[in-house]
Amino acid sequence: MWRFESTHEREDSQFLDSVIAKIEVDSHLFKHAQSILDAVGHQEPLIAQSFKTPQDVRYHAEGPVMRDHVRLMLTFLFALVEEKVHLVDIEEFRRMKGYEGEIQELEDVIKENSAFFLVFTLCHDVAKWVTVTFSSKPGSRGEALGFNTPRLHHFDEAAHERANKRSQYLELYDTFSTREFTGTDRETQTQFYLQYGVNVHYPTHARKIDAPVFAALLTRLCHAHDVSDRDRSMVGDLIAQHMECEFDFKIRRPARIRRYTHLAFKRGYDADDFIDLAQGCLLLDQVVGSRRLSAQGYWHDPRSLIHFLQSEHDFAPHRRAEKEALRETREKKERNRVLRETGLDGMAMMDVLGMEPGPEFGLALRRIHTAVFGQGEMPHFGKKIDTEIERRAGEYYKKMFEKGE
Repeated sequence: MWRFESTHEREDSQFLDSVIAKIEVDSHLFKHAQSILDAVGHQEPLIAQSFKTPQDVRYHAEGPVMRDHVRLMLTFLFALVEEKVHLVDIEEFRRMKGYEGEIQELEDVIKENSAFFLVFTLCHDVAKWVTVTFSSKPGSRGEALGFNTPRLHHFDEAAHERANKRSQYLELYDTFSTREFTGTDRETQTQFYLQYGVNVHYPTHARKIDAPVFAALLTRLCHAHDVSDRDRSMVGDLIAQHMECEFDFKIRRPARIRRYTHLAFKRGYDADDFIDLAQGCLLLDQVVGSRRLSAQGYWHDPRSLIHFLQSEHDFAPHRRAEKEALRETREKKERNRVLRETGLDGMAMMDVLGMEPGPEFGLALRRIHTAVFGQGEMPHFGKKIDTEIERRAGEYYKKMFEKGE
């Protein structure tokens, strides 16, 4: 993920918390996310169950159940796709001087692979429902009620005991929210934690995506959203790794990049593509989808993604120039192809201008291309020729826009 300049015209920046607060009250984005959640919940009982998973307010203060976490991720994903949000306009990323290109490309990767990230969002925590365990603060009401899962009950053999305790928790929360405290979901979730002191854990939930029942679910959703078999394999690996990803980049750790390049090599993936997708997953899950509760209030923590980007650069700084040269070569080939298709290449323009090859024509062609690329003023050759060039330029913009350039 190495680019030097953004194609997005920057606006005034806003802090991440403000950006997320803004998209949460966007009724269109909310309804879009809700419709996806309702549809997939109706089609897939495993996912419908997972949406009821209780959340720990210390790390997931977006709402009391996992549906709230997934909805926030989807809302942000759709905001990026619809260009209601741009990552380079988020202040925490704007401050990463010299990384503007990488941040823009991260946004492009997410938009170009929106179905991939949709499936990741729906499935990455689906096994939390069956792995829930609890611990309670010493002397708390939660401890008095027995919300301390014995170590023995963390294993699959104790699934029945975990299910019983999970049901007790949900009943307790429902009673609290209907009889003891009336407020918004966020306020209720916080007050419940303050009064009962129950912490929620999901040991090994990420790795359970490889269990047959969850693997089959992932395959079904990939097929439903036209995610290829190759990408289905990658999304499965990224789900299995998504908790380690946050841990790996709690600080700037270039050496941790090696585990991602090694995994990509073992699986036969392109390492750069795999790292790009991992960074997109980290953004949606840990940065956007995980609202933290601290003494200062609610907030979102972008540091793991920032450290990931920095670590990737530090791991192999010499590759930056190589990546940029390769990207420019690909873009030049694509640009030249579209110029030929729209009659703006050299051969076609000689006919339009009625000129022969030579320095005079070369200068005219460079001036036309400079104007088409938005880097200068269009020269004038007479009304008829100008109109024809303008028509062809319009076709060029249309084709390039359709490709997302």
